[in-house]
Amino acid sequence: MENSEYSIQLTSEPQHIVPAQDTVLTLTHEKPLKLEISHEKKIHLIIVNEDLSYFNHIHPVETEKGYTVKTKFPSSGKFHLFADYKPSGSDQVVNKLEVSVPGKAPSAEEYNKEKLTGNSGAYSITLVADQGKFTSGHMMIAGILKKDGKEIDPLTLANYLGAKAHVVLISVDDKEYIHAHPEVENGRYKLHASFPKPGIYRGWIQFQTEDIVHTTDYVIQVVQQRGNSESGH
Repeated sequence: MENSEYSIQLTSEPQHIVPAQDTVLTLTHEKPLKLEISHEKKIHLIIVNEDLSYFNHIHPVETEKGYTVKTKFPSSGKFHLFADYKPSGSDQVVNKLEVSVPGKAPSAEEYNKEKLTGNSGAYSITLVADQGKFTSGHMMIAGILKKDGKEIDPLTLANYLGAKAHVVLISVDDKEYIHAHPEVENGRYKLHASFPKPGIYRGWIQFQTEDIVHTTDYVIQVVQQRGNSESGH
């Protein structure tokens, strides 16, 4: 979805970002561009840190300067930003950006084992691969939603940004980005995912209940698809 035809410039105020203090980010396109509303917003901005232990999903709004949003960066270090939007008459586009917050970054977190159940409050979602393993290339993932340990139907949830859930998957090594919206079938989430290659991926699922947005996080080990000697592209 990276498209050189649509490039974005990122500026911050203050220019030298201070951890845990308000920062205003402004995104501007090099040429005037009309954006369609996609899942109730014109731009979805995903922010993660270098080791993918931090995740934030925010929505810049259109102003005279461009698209602006106020946020806080939790620490020093490198952050990766993914601006996800749909130009009028075009496919969805993702621009990858970077921000460096001055100072010494915390020690990187390492992901030595899978985490396939994410929890938020009374809720949990467990990911189940259709073939028992998460593989490169296209595959199906079921999501089992529970409240207080009892399985419930995702259709009973409120919509969050026009969907019953939003899923972001990012590879640990090269920050490959996947943004998907699962369907609901037979009382469970059903997610079509295409992992570009094997490796460790971090995942986040966001959903809404009673005006509270929940975020559950995952560590997924993706193995080589059988019979496919290529990287999965």
